[in-house]
Amino acid sequence: MTTSDVTSLYEEFPFPSPAEDAPLMDMIADQLPFVLRDSELEGWEVLDAGCGTGSILLALARRYPRARFTGVDACRRSIEVARRSAEWYGITNVELVHGSMPELDLRRRFDLVVCCGVLHHLPSPRAGLQWLTEHMADDGLIHLWLYGAVGEHSRMLDRELVQLLTPPGGSHKDGLATIRDLGLQLSLADYGFPAGWTGTPLSAAEQDVADADAYLNPVVEPMRFADMPELFAGLPVTWLAADRVYHPGGIGLVDLAGRQAETDGGTVFVRPEDLFDRPGLQDRVRELGNLDRLRAIELRLRPTGFEVIAGRGAGLDRCVPRIAGNLLPFGDGPGPGVR
Repeated sequence: MTTSDVTSLYEEFPFPSPAEDAPLMDMIADQLPFVLRDSELEGWEVLDAGCGTGSILLALARRYPRARFTGVDACRRSIEVARRSAEWYGITNVELVHGSMPELDLRRRFDLVVCCGVLHHLPSPRAGLQWLTEHMADDGLIHLWLYGAVGEHSRMLDRELVQLLTPPGGSHKDGLATIRDLGLQLSLADYGFPAGWTGTPLSAAEQDVADADAYLNPVVEPMRFADMPELFAGLPVTWLAADRVYHPGGIGLVDLAGRQAETDGGTVFVRPEDLFDRPGLQDRVRELGNLDRLRAIELRLRPTGFEVIAGRGAGLDRCVPRIAGNLLPFGDGPGPGVR
């Protein structure tokens, strides 16, 4: 499968919504105060690689008007929807570019590179990640959202069944008909969202888009936290850290070192020892290294998605202490527990 095979799906089903007036998705905008020390991002250059119809990108741009945002997507229809949506919401600090990684060269670098739900759909996630690092500033950061292999196992089996039962050479609409015949429907509650990413139920057209994305995408590679050091190996980043998990029980910010207050405006922090009731198990979990503590979280919560942060230079100093407490063993950079 090639990038064009993936792009053709989204030309027909632009993700996450074909409507220019669809509510924006604040999932990353709400999270950044728990990641970055800078509350305004004044003067920051931010890239959303694989921005789709712009729901996350525009929410970020609306929240941080003193930063400048660039959205890139390989789907022309998605870029067109994003442009109309920017006009609808009156958001002007955004530039939208049609193109695909790793071929596109933006000829500039960014303080923050965001890539949500894209890398696992590339024929070569490694090549895509290298492109992201090439567009990261010297003290920059990369923020990735990826499918979690443990929590997505059942959906991957359903996806395989859909592809098996869709007639050979069938269209995307034929595939959607197979999804409906099987009685399948993606539930965003599986990702911790009770009604939807925007807090409102999906429209019929948005449900079709969500189901096409979930079951018809020809390239999907779910991952685990333990895959991250190898994925980043040899690339120009000096540290790597866990950030957040999405699972049927909710969304939680990982806090392996207990750097964050127990409660902070209703935000949920996930510490692996808190997932077990027995003191003996809690003690055993506390003895584990960071990567194994993350394995405990994965095996206990079965997350369908997770996020990691990576960077170089002074990038770690731009993050809150929680991120330094979530460092993974990686290269010659700072190790877990050094700050």
